[in-house]
Amino acid sequence: MPKIHVEWKGNMIFEGKDSDGHSLVMDASAIYGGNNQGVRPMEMLLISLAGCTGIEVGHAMNKMRLEYTAFSIAADAVRREEVPQIFTEINVEYTVEGQSISLDRFVRAFELGAVKYCSVANMLKACSKINYSFVLNGQRHTYPLSGEQADDTAEG
Repeated sequence: MPKIHVEWKGNMIFEGKDSDGHSLVMDASAIYGGNNQGVRPMEMLLISLAGCTGIEVGHAMNKMRLEYTAFSIAADAVRREEVPQIFTEINVEYTVEGQSISLDRFVRAFELGAVKYCSVANMLKACSKINYSFVLNGQRHTYPLSGEQADDTAEG
């Protein structure tokens, strides 16, 4: 069972530690009295989503022997106006480079990793719409693939 500990470090700074002792610093925005000395918790949630899906997609690509030379994830979100200001929509984009990776094989690894196995994504989709896209070898795609993109995967 995951167990964490968060401790106040002064002003609006909190340090969180995981069960293995890895730590990170969180701070509030200036309107809450913070000093921009750490990650804001809602941004950390986006980092967790990107990290979880990245680990799972990377694991799936490794198992499928898809060799990649670059892999990055960017995410942004829309928050509702009323409090609590939860995310109502999250956009996640993966950028992957790997000359031997076809679109259909990457989509399979993506579906296994991001859609099926990522615990963070599956928790967040209960309250937020998650939009996925990816740039594979310089070509941008939106998930799920449109008819034209889907036809391309049948050929690859």
